[in-house]
Amino acid sequence: MKNNKIIIITLLIVIVLIIGVVFALLKDKGYNVKILVPAHSSDVFVYANEEISPKKNEITITAGKGLNDCEVVLKTVYVNEENAYEPTYLTHGMPVKMDAQKGAWFKIGVNMSNPTSEDIVVYLNIKNVDVRVE
Repeated sequence: MKNNKIIIITLLIVIVLIIGVVFALLKDKGYNVKILVPAHSSDVFVYANEEISPKKNEITITAGKGLNDCEVVLKTVYVNEENAYEPTYLTHGMPVKMDAQKGAWFKIGVNMSNPTSEDIVVYLNIKNVDVRVE
């Protein structure tokens, strides 16, 4: 009787561990979008080459490597319904959620100038999107 309890407890622990691993593997870790800010750039917004399409009506954006606090914006590439997408302020370490039309395609940009003589590469991590390269 005691052996049966040990076997059942062991099986339950193994099942819980397997479920945990499956959920960890299925979790959307996001996509790192690379944005090149050219040397001597004074553009208001600089955009990624990749295009993103929300899987839901919302995306989550986190500042990545090389990016400080700034504004982020969605530039419409293809949408079913025209909407205004206003810039949103992004603070490093604090993800923001932006409403965006599911299935539409956008370019994402950051408000960043570069007065230096060398290009700067920054990254955004974006969750709940499909990605295609222009």
